[in-house]
Formats: sequence, structure tokens, C-alpha cells
Amino acid sequence: MAQDKDAADHVMVKAVRPFEGAEGHKDESSPPFRVHRRRAAELKANGLVEDHDEAETKAAPVPQNKMAAEPANKAIPAVPGRRTRG
Repeated sequence: MAQDKDAADHVMVKAVRPFEGAEGHKDESSPPFRVHRRRAAELKANGLVEDHDEAETKAAPVPQNKMAAEPANKAIPAVPGRRTRG
């Protein structure tokens, strides 16, 4: 029961600016980390972190690019009035 309460008191956050704190050095390239809700509120108020949803990271599908670029070897249309080789 105490473990459930402890889990509810902590949240995952992701650094958006470099900072040094009780958590050690954190910056934009640091993985998300777990902090107490009060600490998260303090870090957010200072613009250092943003909320991070664990489920979003695990299940984030890669969107398909429906507007994919055309192949690089596609023929260039002829310009009217110009002779073409051949």
C-alpha cells in the first residue's frame, strides 16, 4: 500500500533546459526521470522540465508520410520549343 502511495506522489519529467540539481546534471539529451510532484512543479515553474508520459514513449507509432517525395530519377518533362537529344 505504501508503495502505491509513493508511486502516485512521483511523476516522469523531461528536461528542456540544462540544470544541475539533486537529480544531477540534466539537459535536453537526458532521458526522462522520476521526481516527486512538488519537485516537478518547482522545476516546471522555472522552465526547466516538462511532463513526460511513459505510455507515449512506449507506444508512440511512427506516422506514415503520405506525401512522400517523388523519386529522384523521375524524368524531367520536355520544354516546348526545345530540341531533345535522341
